[in-house]
Amino acid sequence: MTAKKPPPKRGPTDEPHKLKLRDQIVAMLAVERQIVAALDPIPPELAGHAETSAFLNRIRAMAEDHTEALRIRLMGIDVREPDLLLAPTPTNAPEPAAGGPRGPTQALGTLFGLLSQATFGYSVLHVMAHRQLDSPWAIEEGNTADLAEELLKEYAHTLEVLDAKGCEVAVWELGEEGLECRCVCPSCSLGICLCWVHGTATVAEARRPLLTHEAAPTTAGLAVSPPRANSVALLAGVRAGDSVVAIDDQRVGDADVDTAVGGFQTAIGAHGPGDTIRLQLRNPAGDVRSVQIARDVPDPPPKERRLAAIMFTDMVGFTALAQENESRALELLEEHRALVRASLPRHRGREVKTIGDAFLLEFASALDATACALEVQRAVRKRNQIRRRNPIQLRIGIHVGDLVSVSGDIFGDAVNIASRIEPMAEPGGICISQQVYDQVWNKVPVKMDEMAPTRLKNVTAPIGVYRVSVPKSP
Repeated sequence: MTAKKPPPKRGPTDEPHKLKLRDQIVAMLAVERQIVAALDPIPPELAGHAETSAFLNRIRAMAEDHTEALRIRLMGIDVREPDLLLAPTPTNAPEPAAGGPRGPTQALGTLFGLLSQATFGYSVLHVMAHRQLDSPWAIEEGNTADLAEELLKEYAHTLEVLDAKGCEVAVWELGEEGLECRCVCPSCSLGICLCWVHGTATVAEARRPLLTHEAAPTTAGLAVSPPRANSVALLAGVRAGDSVVAIDDQRVGDADVDTAVGGFQTAIGAHGPGDTIRLQLRNPAGDVRSVQIARDVPDPPPKERRLAAIMFTDMVGFTALAQENESRALELLEEHRALVRASLPRHRGREVKTIGDAFLLEFASALDATACALEVQRAVRKRNQIRRRNPIQLRIGIHVGDLVSVSGDIFGDAVNIASRIEPMAEPGGICISQQVYDQVWNKVPVKMDEMAPTRLKNVTAPIGVYRVSVPKSP
């Protein structure tokens, strides 16, 4: 039996992948904000048409939801250079044609261009996330691949035609930069990357209900990307330009692409580690040959589930200050980080990551998190009394719940709820969930006021929220 190779190392070598994925999410945030801006208010050329105005209002609400979902997901991408988020993201939004008054169709055409740009961008993000292993193969809930697919489908259903070439281009670009596929799906475990094929099929599936004049796309085999270096597929003789036409004597590609990919993955998954898989390949010249591959199954990253308190901190007005005076914004950001980090050891806190001006922190208990939040806000207030001309104001949100830890990062509903609670705090304030309140109300000598019932966005169950008063002195 062929010995299993160790799973791919994680660490500094993953940084280019994470930066690439992070940059694409930031780019999509910029596009979503353009869509919101283009529809707030509704263009005057279209405001007189009631049905169109109502439709555009729904698109604006959708874009606002997308913006929030991307912001939350961005906090789940662990990068070593979060300050790069401060740099403005260039966009290529379509501009109205010069000359003559702007009419309704031209206004809709501008919006159509933005939606097309968003759809194209999500197809690229989808395939990038699969190759970065930010997908259901590694993270069951809250992964970037599933989020990108969801947002892609929502926008695809507002358009008639969609170009899904972005998936293939993204794989080519990553390959040119030497960033090989890191997915652990059955085919990728052989070194046969179908990420761009899967991405293209996902886009096609999203738009299929609108294409009444087209049949589902078909394929005479599955075209694969160049096999990753030292993979079992490369060693067995699979080469760039090959298409898989059969696996274990069963033809591949007689159905639509999505079905073909699913059948191919299932056939590989039926084999255990070390089993021999028989493939028939067709090269660009049309010649067919057979190869045998011993399946190599990489170990997925270990997961740990635990109960913990999660804290988000965020600097008030940081984005506006960064645009006005970037050097001062960075100086205040470093002060913010120093104040927070100084308090963590005293309260059993762990810094999970920083994203721009935000902290994601984990604590062993709700009491530890609340005590740390109070100490940080007191320290910030004391600092502001000395430096009145350049004050720092923080919002802090805390929740306690079950989370999943993967390679040092944390995921799950508890993390998302904490991120929703943080914006509810006043500048210089703290908000905690009902679950936190139940554990600290009689242990922390501060006033806690229940806020009016509020349903948190994308959270099914109602969550009680309390405002914590920060005393003027310790």
